[in-house]
Amino acid sequence: MDRQHFETPIEVKYRDVDAMGHVGSAVYYDYLQHAYLTFMHALLELPLSKKLPHIMVKTACEYVRPARYGDRLKVCSRITRFGSKSFDIEHLMRLDAEDEPLVAKAYSTHVMFDYEHNASLPVPDAFRTRVERFQGGI
Repeated sequence: MDRQHFETPIEVKYRDVDAMGHVGSAVYYDYLQHAYLTFMHALLELPLSKKLPHIMVKTACEYVRPARYGDRLKVCSRITRFGSKSFDIEHLMRLDAEDEPLVAKAYSTHVMFDYEHNASLPVPDAFRTRVERFQGGI
């Protein structure tokens, strides 16, 4: 069964590229963070002015092929794992073209967080259920 993912469009700007004309490695982390925030605000139906109930604690990115100024990308994000207090997201960054070649694979880990008490929390069942309904499972 195919799992649903959340798509975030990205337009590569001139400032995103290095002297070789490729998107710089650090910029992919901006794309990852933008995709995570867009996905979670939409999934939780939270206005952008509200804090998410979790924090990003770990990221990684594997570069597959260069993206260049003017390219349109789509970041396909989905949650791949739940822990007791955390969850992982996979972000597949593709050229937004008919054949959709993969540009980069990124991963992030997030921990449920109580800002008032500055402490981690267990992943709520309601959050797990919402993710599983949207994605069709994990």
